[in-house]
Amino acid sequence: MSTDTDDRQGAAAEAAPRASAETQSAAAPGAARDVGGSADSVPLSHEEWQFAGTQRAGLYGWFSRLYAEEVSEPLYRSHFADGGFAPFAGLAELGLEAEVQRLDAAIVALRAEQLPRLELAADFAQLFLLDGKTSALPYASAYAGTDSASPLFGAAEARMRDFLAASGLSIQADFREPADHLAVPLALMAELAGAASSAEDIPTAAATQADFLRTAVLDWLPRFVERCQQARPRFDVYPALAALLLGFVRADVAFLEDVGGNAGTAAD
Repeated sequence: MSTDTDDRQGAAAEAAPRASAETQSAAAPGAARDVGGSADSVPLSHEEWQFAGTQRAGLYGWFSRLYAEEVSEPLYRSHFADGGFAPFAGLAELGLEAEVQRLDAAIVALRAEQLPRLELAADFAQLFLLDGKTSALPYASAYAGTDSASPLFGAAEARMRDFLAASGLSIQADFREPADHLAVPLALMAELAGAASSAEDIPTAAATQADFLRTAVLDWLPRFVERCQQARPRFDVYPALAALLLGFVRADVAFLEDVGGNAGTAAD
């Protein structure tokens, strides 16, 4: 799998909610390496860890971008108009073939419409911008209670701000959403994966990322995905995207746990 440097820089520059730091990572769209499969406790070399980090950063960057705002006309023309969503194609290698095929089929159905991008924007609004009782609000705080209409700006939002502060990062000023919006932890993971690719202590870096995903994402993402399926937008693009994201995060945690369990054994 290869990643073009110019593509990496372009994606990083345009990702609306990307957590920002003085040094920005080059979050790159690209096909997935087998980052989620079991490595049978074989330690990664630094070169392998760097490669995986670059690819993982790109994937998290793309997921973040797609949840941050509706798909723009230029993005639709460059990544949707020909069918499928190329940056996610390699995720089929992680055992997510059904999820990738579902997303591809949803995009094909969307493309048959006269105004496909506007239809996609309408689904984005229905799912992520309306009342939480009939939509799938993309905020962790919305899933802290017994239903999907819990008060926003709750403990989950404060916890995410703490994560950002501890990482020396902040939300871009033009992204006017609470810190627990799904795009934010995904953007932070893009930063963490990219920055940690040069870490000397690979197992510790992997364990840190796995802990973050379990705490800030997986504790509410399954309920969000369920709500996406129940909301029944006209097209299946966003429900399919949510299912693919959940599969990817779970695979990534498994990968990170494998790497994190090899403390002190990684070789150059």
